Amino acid sequence: MINFKPVSLSLVSAMALASFLAACQPAAEQSQAVKETATIAAPVAETLVWEDLMPAGEDLILEKLYTEFYQEQERQYLNQSQSSLLEASRGSGTARTDVTNLIDEGSALDTMEQIGTYNVVDGLDGLTVRLPGYVVPLDFNAASEYTEFLLVPYFGACLHTPPPPPNQIVYVKSAEAAKITNINEPVWIEGVMKTGQFGSDLGNSAYEVSLTKLEPYEY
Repeated sequence: MINFKPVSLSLVSAMALASFLAACQPAAEQSQAVKETATIAAPVAETLVWEDLMPAGEDLILEKLYTEFYQEQERQYLNQSQSSLLEASRGSGTARTDVTNLIDEGSALDTMEQIGTYNVVDGLDGLTVRLPGYVVPLDFNAASEYTEFLLVPYFGACLHTPPPPPNQIVYVKSAEAAKITNINEPVWIEGVMKTGQFGSDLGNSAYEVSLTKLEPYEY
């Protein structure tokens, strides 16, 4: 007669639990790896407003720069006005007393330079951001596909009015052409932001974004 040695229930349970955990461990590790990969591939974008691009104290600097600019413009207007009056008194010219007509079209005074600085918020460098704004075309084709454009905080900036400060313009580059059917309507851009000095014929920028997503702005 063969005598079987009884095995305690607690030992059986422990062995079963160990086997279960061993079988489940690879799946758990795989699941964690997938989550980590997804996090690296698709970082959550930080939603910004335009004020977030202005470092502390920049508003005071900008106010000072604008004051100095308009004071210099007024000085030049007055000098030109006095020269015009002097020429008229000598019979060699026609006096122009209306200050709005003192600037000859195409002259050195018939310009509005970009005022501001390249001061930036350092924490934005390398950050994935989401920002609303209006498109100013730079590089596009007949199908309204854009690979480069400026993003500005208000409609008409850089086209019909003086450019905003460099730290209120974002230079946007897209590896794949982005379709923009109506530049009169605002959009959301998303991508990785860099800080620096980025130039264009329509305005210089202190920020650049490598575009990954573009969406219409919903009111």
